[in-house]
Amino acid sequence: MQVSRLGHMRWVVAAVLVVLSILGWAASGAAQDETPDAPDLPPNTPGITYGFTLVVSGLNQPVFVTHAGDARLFIVERAGVIRIFQNGSLLSTPFLNITSLVQSSGSEEGLLGLAFEPNYAQTGRFYVYYTNKNGDQTIARYNVSSNPNVADANSAVLILTIPHPGQSNHNGGWIGFGPDNNLYIGVGDGGGGGDPFCAAQNVNDLRGKLLRVNVIGQITYTVPSSNIFTATQRPEVFAIGLRNPWRASFDRATGDLYIGDVGQGAREEVNYAPAGLGAGVNYGWSKFEGTLPYTNNCPASGIPPRPPFADYGRSLGISVTGGYVYRGPSYPWLSGNYFYGDFGSGRVWSAWQTSPGVFSTAQIADTAYAISSFGEDVNGELYLVHYGGAVYRLTSTYAASPTATFTATPGPSPTPTRTPSTTPTPRASPTPMPTATPTRTPSPTPTCTPTPSPAPTLPGTLPPAAAFLPLIVQHSSAPSC
Repeated sequence: MQVSRLGHMRWVVAAVLVVLSILGWAASGAAQDETPDAPDLPPNTPGITYGFTLVVSGLNQPVFVTHAGDARLFIVERAGVIRIFQNGSLLSTPFLNITSLVQSSGSEEGLLGLAFEPNYAQTGRFYVYYTNKNGDQTIARYNVSSNPNVADANSAVLILTIPHPGQSNHNGGWIGFGPDNNLYIGVGDGGGGGDPFCAAQNVNDLRGKLLRVNVIGQITYTVPSSNIFTATQRPEVFAIGLRNPWRASFDRATGDLYIGDVGQGAREEVNYAPAGLGAGVNYGWSKFEGTLPYTNNCPASGIPPRPPFADYGRSLGISVTGGYVYRGPSYPWLSGNYFYGDFGSGRVWSAWQTSPGVFSTAQIADTAYAISSFGEDVNGELYLVHYGGAVYRLTSTYAASPTATFTATPGPSPTPTRTPSTTPTPRASPTPMPTATPTRTPSPTPTCTPTPSPAPTLPGTLPPAAAFLPLIVQHSSAPSC
């Protein structure tokens, strides 16, 4: 009887241990199942370092890198050529060469954007954004040939042409598919300085906008029913108030939208729209430049402006380049952090949400690269495109310190250490692609009221290193101005 009781107790203990083990496993899984918006660590946590590993060089003014749902990298060269990097080599035969169609004499003109249909493996269809020989913005569709590494140059179908008279700048140039499988198109305000065409706030004009159209399965395109502007306006318009959107992206985990928009002469900005915000957003230009009011003779649209989540003055850069949220498997501590940079200064920042719609931003690198774009591969690893002729992959290490603590607070903070894995290629000498025209005095501190500050750095001139103060700022994407 005693033996029987002992055996029964052992069975109970074993059962309890099994239950506790299952509960512990479930709790551990729940702890690891963090929301996509919450990065594992802020990007300037002590112990995190960053580098940029050379992937490929010998390129001619590259302006974009992306993937087609497989391991290849597709690299866009401004003159009108798309190259493939595959299995460690740059293929000698271009994927597409449309230099005969592309005008690239202006520093902001050229073949600027590339997007593959989400089901490209089945359809073989992709889209390009370029300035044609008249200087107009052109969106065209092509098909791949029987050779998966060569497009059919004779398969072009014109999707949309946007007139761009009299100016060679502010062409925009980003195209990409959203989580809704619609094609989004970032268009500049038409060029010049100060929005001379009053296009950005005009819902009857495609310039200075983010467009959204349905192209999958279409001969050209249809307009999604959830676009809010009517046929008497321009129903393709999804959002207004952009100056020269230079690189945008969707967070592949959340569907949130990020847009880098090049400033006039005082502020560079990055805009944020959470998934589900919908059509009809006004990002402010030309009534606001970043968080600063801007004065011209253009009428406002009547749509309340949505301020950027981050903006910075001319002591830190002259031409923002929008980036991506890191979702790759190699550096899980970076998950959820958004990386962006500046073409003129070579600085790279990372932003993270401290609460929904509220961001902190930290500089993580000060490079010698002319950052014409960022990109991501099929796995979500991030790349930096150097206009001087190279593509680099973002790398990171993390050595956890048991005593290290971090509190996100506004104001200057020590610059995180970065040790490049390769010697940076010297900065390119050509005129920057998405240049700005400085006409205003910048303020080094984000505010809704203009304040005096030193004169802006002119395009083509790098700010002196002594002028740099590491940027740790907090912004809310809720309207505040």
